[in-house]
Amino acid sequence: MTDVPWFELASGMLGGLALFLLGIQQLTRALQNVASGRLRTLLLAFSRTSPRGAASGALTTAVIQSSTATIVLLVGFVAAGAMTLRQAMPVVLGANVGTTLTMQIIAFDVTAFALIMIAAGFVGSTWRRFPQLNSSARSVLALGLMFFGMGVMATAVAPLRDHPVLSTLLTGRSTIIGALVIGAVITAVVQSSSAMGGLLIVLAAQGLVDLETGIAAMLGASVGTCITPIIAGLGTSRAGLRVAVGHLVVNVVGVGLWIWWIPQLAELSVAVVAAATGGPSAATDVPRQLANAYTMIKLANLVVLLGAAGWMAKLLERTIGDDDRDEGISLLDDDVLTTPDVALALARRETSRLADEVTSIVADAIPTVLNGGLVDLDELAARDHRVDAIYERLVQYLGDVGRTELSDDQGDELLAILAMANDLESIGDVVETNLVGIGRRRLTEGIVPSQPTTHVVIDLHARVLAALAALRDAMDVDDNETGLTEVLAELTRIDQASRRAFIHLARRLRADEPNRIRAFEREMEIVGQLQRIAALTGRLAKTLRTE
Repeated sequence: MTDVPWFELASGMLGGLALFLLGIQQLTRALQNVASGRLRTLLLAFSRTSPRGAASGALTTAVIQSSTATIVLLVGFVAAGAMTLRQAMPVVLGANVGTTLTMQIIAFDVTAFALIMIAAGFVGSTWRRFPQLNSSARSVLALGLMFFGMGVMATAVAPLRDHPVLSTLLTGRSTIIGALVIGAVITAVVQSSSAMGGLLIVLAAQGLVDLETGIAAMLGASVGTCITPIIAGLGTSRAGLRVAVGHLVVNVVGVGLWIWWIPQLAELSVAVVAAATGGPSAATDVPRQLANAYTMIKLANLVVLLGAAGWMAKLLERTIGDDDRDEGISLLDDDVLTTPDVALALARRETSRLADEVTSIVADAIPTVLNGGLVDLDELAARDHRVDAIYERLVQYLGDVGRTELSDDQGDELLAILAMANDLESIGDVVETNLVGIGRRRLTEGIVPSQPTTHVVIDLHARVLAALAALRDAMDVDDNETGLTEVLAELTRIDQASRRAFIHLARRLRADEPNRIRAFEREMEIVGQLQRIAALTGRLAKTLRTE
């Protein structure tokens, strides 16, 4: 028995694992850039039924090579109100299947191609004129880093093959429970089940981990990978937290289903590999057997649990109640800034909340300006402070998102959200500064609007509110063409109502009443400010249509 070079072994393992994790991180980021906003469309558009939801989860995870990233996306979308929990649960099950693709890839002996992939990926990543090619090249570079890291780890652990004591500790059915725990802990620390899979593939290829122990460790990894989504869920609403807890429940149930059948699963995997290779199974087949066993586990869990997805969602909704906090508290979460699709979904939700506040203020503005007292006007102006607070936090958040690496589509969406937030804040300022100022001058000058004038102005106000309501509805749906068409139709009605108001006020100017000129000026100012709100609403609709 030779002495083990512990320093070289530790440095090789840690360095190789670091390279592997860096590769996974860069691969996820690069593939997200290639897919850009299509991930959001894929998850939201194809989650209407359970089978399609599962398929979208598997495909999304296969594309971005990270089930954790997919679950964090779901947490954000559900927290933002873009998806229901019942739609999300099948996607969770599908994501668990999609993550097995990484195991299948790294189970091949690909370390020999690592350096050429790194070289080719680096050269391609310098071609800034071709963004899509640039992102694809960075994906190749990331894969090369993953494979090179695996090679470094394999070289480091090779001496352990000649150490009988360590070899015995790392294999055998007596270590199954321990492997389960170790798999969960390591995955929770490195926050990647793919990293745990890569480590097990390396150990299995060196004969240091047998198939049953490797399966147990990967079952543990399924639980450990739930930590990051749980952390993300704690930073959002209860709706987002339910998704993260649902992911944990699904994986714990999956472990419970298989922990008693690991020997039988190992035998089945050996038989599958032997049938595929056309010969008896060999020790060198263990990495492929492990990858196949992991895939079979996730596929079986999908088949068994998909029908219960709706029931699990209902149970989670009952167990984790609705938010008991103030609904006005921002749901913007700094922890998801590294996942732009989620961050932008939350920003869109916050923009909708800003629209709710603005619409509420506009609804109360004209009755207060026409008939309210000084206290009423002060309270109306103070309500815009809430609008300003939401706007300032949203702009700061969008600035933070803008400092991350965004695709062109994500950059365009960020600018559109920023433009809409700016126009909504401007509407709030119209109420706080201009309309409230008109109301105060009305009180100072002792003006009492006539009933006919009040009716004309209220009619115009109702049209403006209808346009804002249609815009608000359009903000919450992906296919918003119908809602935006209604906004444009309301804007036409506003033009007609404004013309009627002007004609009425012009006729009233000839009335023999005291202070008629001052009254005409204030009334025309009100009409003008309502027209300005309508113009901003129209600009919002155009921004929403072109994003």
